[in-house]
Amino acid sequence: MSYTGFAYHYDKMMADVDYHYWLHHVEKNVKVGSRVLDVGCGTGTLSLALVEAGYEVTGLDLSEDMLVVASEKARASGVSVDFIHRDMRELSGLSGFDCVLIAVDSLNYLETEEDVRCTLAGCYAALNEGGVLIFDVHTPEKMTEVFRDYLFVENDDELTYIWHVEAGDVPLSIVHELTIFARKGDGSYLRTVEYHHQRTYEFEVYEGWLMGIGFEVVLIEGDDERELFVARKVD
Repeated sequence: MSYTGFAYHYDKMMADVDYHYWLHHVEKNVKVGSRVLDVGCGTGTLSLALVEAGYEVTGLDLSEDMLVVASEKARASGVSVDFIHRDMRELSGLSGFDCVLIAVDSLNYLETEEDVRCTLAGCYAALNEGGVLIFDVHTPEKMTEVFRDYLFVENDDELTYIWHVEAGDVPLSIVHELTIFARKGDGSYLRTVEYHHQRTYEFEVYEGWLMGIGFEVVLIEGDDERELFVARKVD
């Protein structure tokens, strides 16, 4: 999974994402002033929104390029966020958080069941007692129906990208192929191609993993394309 080219165009390509959806659920479940770990923070849009809403935020992402963009945005906004370059499967040493957030289907980038369980267990360990884990995932129906033979093209004077999705090698998995043409200063275009793998599971599987780790599942809600989980750390 590489974001070398994608990171610098991510905000434009994801302009339609409603980040208030996740912000709403944090505000609903976690009091203002609490410490939030934003896992898979990407370019930091949600991290910055959480800080502006009154939370103390640490952003974590696997992509150094994403974190460069996030840090630049934070400086430009005069916002203080501690950004960490780390794999979400390796949360050891992080603790004292009142909320761990994994938004915008970031958990779906983990390709094995063991990776998902390891990440959820790491979230549990990073939380204070009574702390809340909030994450969302693609539904099975989205993987098999919405993304089936999916092709999307966007074009303007500065950026053209072709987004094609194919089924993956294992059930409920997909491969995103992103071909990006970015206009350079001399008028020519730089072409990059990236592949991103995602996988999901039935919601009962996620629920079972959470309960097995020690979480109390507080909420499962969603629609045909997205399921959101809210789980609380209990003894």
